[in-house]
Amino acid sequence: MIRRLSIIALSIGTLAILGEWLGLDLPSIAWFFSLGGGFGWSSSVLLILAGLSGLLFLPATVNWNPVTLQRFQRFRSIRRGWWSLLILAALVVVALLDQSIVGRRALVVKQADQWYFPAFVKQRYAEKTFFGESESETNYRLLKQRMKEEGVPGFVLMPLVPWAPVLDSDDQQTLPLEQRGQLLYRPGEERPYSGRAIRYYEDKDRVKHSDVRIRRGLPDGEWLGYAPDGGLVVRASYRSGEKVREEFTGEMAPDEFANARTTAWIVVVYPAIPPMWEAGHFLGTDSRGWDVLAQMFGGWQLNLKAILIYLTLTYGVGILIGTLMGFWGGWFDLLFQRVIEILENLPFLYIVMIVVGVVGVANMNLPLLLGVICVFSWTGLTYSMRALSYKEKERDYIAAARLQGAGTFRIITRYLVPNVLATLVTIIPFSVVGIITSLTALAFVGFGLPETYAQWGVLFDDGLNHLSAGWITVSMFAIMVVILLLVTFVGEALREAFDPKKFTTYQ
Repeated sequence: MIRRLSIIALSIGTLAILGEWLGLDLPSIAWFFSLGGGFGWSSSVLLILAGLSGLLFLPATVNWNPVTLQRFQRFRSIRRGWWSLLILAALVVVALLDQSIVGRRALVVKQADQWYFPAFVKQRYAEKTFFGESESETNYRLLKQRMKEEGVPGFVLMPLVPWAPVLDSDDQQTLPLEQRGQLLYRPGEERPYSGRAIRYYEDKDRVKHSDVRIRRGLPDGEWLGYAPDGGLVVRASYRSGEKVREEFTGEMAPDEFANARTTAWIVVVYPAIPPMWEAGHFLGTDSRGWDVLAQMFGGWQLNLKAILIYLTLTYGVGILIGTLMGFWGGWFDLLFQRVIEILENLPFLYIVMIVVGVVGVANMNLPLLLGVICVFSWTGLTYSMRALSYKEKERDYIAAARLQGAGTFRIITRYLVPNVLATLVTIIPFSVVGIITSLTALAFVGFGLPETYAQWGVLFDDGLNHLSAGWITVSMFAIMVVILLLVTFVGEALREAFDPKKFTTYQ
């Protein structure tokens, strides 16, 4: 197991550096450098060093303690926790696929004999690379539509959700109305449509031919007709489908206007857009026109990055200081007890909000925000580690290690910490819940990260401000409940499986 983990760490670090050097945008591997060049290089080098150290200095296999194996068997027998862990693992794998399933850049573009892979390279292809004349980046959704309509040889393969998590707005979508008898209906609805409807010239791109108010499936109110150049041709009035008045302006001959080839009646839907499968908005959009499902996916990825950094920093500092407090005691213990008391008496949320307010939300990034949070988060872990270290250091196996000449570092890393891992394992799931809710709450009150990051709290806030767009709040509430319940079920199962009072018999 150690050898496999070492090879994985070595491979990830190497791929991250090669991807940056060769200009590749590899799924998930590119995360390191997306958080900043310094963070990318340092984390990649650390992974390579950790992998090499594991291969050279650590044993190839782990000889698990029989008690530990029994605990994991008990955990697997708790079906709710075991299946929750499997579902979470599947969600993590989906998040690691990154732009392969969610993104606005095409996975593959074939034009004539040329092949392009825009989603997996840092290079951005301008519109003139394909059919346009602009230097701006290609809109691959429009390119796919254009190649299909014009019958151009080749194809465009888009991700399953063809929208970026942030900064990718859909200003409007159109929905064709169905004619059933004399009445107009929205697709899939039983009640006749009421609202505005538009027809476009068939051979013109988004040039209006007529604009009418529909009531209960029939024209009712003002009817406006337009020429191809946008000039007003006719102004009419209808009542329950019957023409009451009609007035031509002379901009276009009445027969020419009436015989023009037009599209069917269309409804223009502006953000927030309800779920529309044809447009790829499987859960609709928010008030900015950003896809809800893409933002939820990006928020889940952000949470996974935060969990990884948060657990590494918080548990690294908490385990180190808490263990030394219990193992050394004396002035070191007293000093850090006072430091912990000071930190815990500071209002955590207010301090974070003050720091974010001083730095500015626009200047925040994930490592900086998590660094501020971790300053106040490691203290709670020290209580458990201090108490366990006080107890474990008096055991016979610690005394035996001392007699054999083992130093403090070896005793702590090889004997003491491995024997208190059971407690740490049961705490981790609840720390995961804490960091997810903290990031969501900070984003909700406006003290999170800038809009270049997809954040669940921002979606909650948008849904609260637009209650008529119920799909935003319902989607976010559902994903939050599911994720937090799964993590909580795993934590409860671990606590039950590792509970010594429940599975220990004294003789």
